[in-house]
Amino acid sequence: MMSLRFLPVITLGIAAAGCASYNVMWSAEHHAAEARRLERQGQPSEARAEWTLAANRARVVLLRRPRSRAADAALVLQAESLARAGACQDAAAPIAGATERATGAAARERVALAAAECAVAAGRADDADAALRLPLASQNADRRSRAEYLAGASAALRLDWDAALDHFGRSHEPTARGRGLVAEQRLRIVRAVALADLTPVVAELTRLVRVEHGTDEATHVLELLNQVMGATETAGARFHAAEVARDSLRAPALASEMLLAVARADTASLYAPKALIAALVLRPELHDSIVTVLDERYPASPYTQAFHGEPSVAYAAAEDSLARALGVATPRGPAVTATPRFDSPSPGPRGPRQP
Repeated sequence: MMSLRFLPVITLGIAAAGCASYNVMWSAEHHAAEARRLERQGQPSEARAEWTLAANRARVVLLRRPRSRAADAALVLQAESLARAGACQDAAAPIAGATERATGAAARERVALAAAECAVAAGRADDADAALRLPLASQNADRRSRAEYLAGASAALRLDWDAALDHFGRSHEPTARGRGLVAEQRLRIVRAVALADLTPVVAELTRLVRVEHGTDEATHVLELLNQVMGATETAGARFHAAEVARDSLRAPALASEMLLAVARADTASLYAPKALIAALVLRPELHDSIVTVLDERYPASPYTQAFHGEPSVAYAAAEDSLARALGVATPRGPAVTATPRFDSPSPGPRGPRQP
């Protein structure tokens, strides 16, 4: 039986351990508070370093006292800190654990924001939207603002620029204004019907890159716009520019006009029937007139034959020829037929992927 004279020593040891854990947790929360301050000042790199320190301190608390009341708070802070530090590969287990153990509205909202942060980073818009339902209704202005920002980022993943603009407009995150302004220009691109409509967009994006935070995406969009607006030398270059407008800028009205212009400008080109069929997908109301042109002017084209579902040994050769001319890869796909599921006879989107 343990002597009573050892009890004070044991009690002091337990108290010391608890005091040490308290100090580590205080340090973790201090680093998290500093990270939030740096984010508000527009210093994301420095903020991520502080979030990393906060996550490491929270982990120490979990290792020392895994079943204590402090451990629940530490797990929430660890999940939140890892997500905000951009370490989502390490955040999955803490987020799952914190989701089960978090109590109270504030803790649950913080964990949900961490889950949404990592879902956005992974490009999973549906998962992000599901996680954001709770924090979007938060009574806390800061958490609600962060939720609006992430909802805007999620909408951008879906290319829903109207929704992105609304969500960014309701957030006071430091980069929300810049991202909202870029989203406004993306919306103008989607609605463009002629190359001239892009000129003011280029001017505004160029200005935003110089004067606004959160406009990193604008640089990539400007590169795409330059590809679309600068292609005038050959029919092949103009055809590829139309593909970029369709696949990367997601501007269907503009892309259809560019494709029809390719067909009008060089009626003898191999690109002409392909451009007509690609335009038909975007402009189904022109189906009858485009099919008439295909049948009367290009009946022997492998693209016309593929469109009608006829076997054509020349189809693959034509695609390879076009790919070499464009200098792009051509993943092989089956020839396309004129069924209700019709898509343009193309080896697949060749424009740069969305950011």
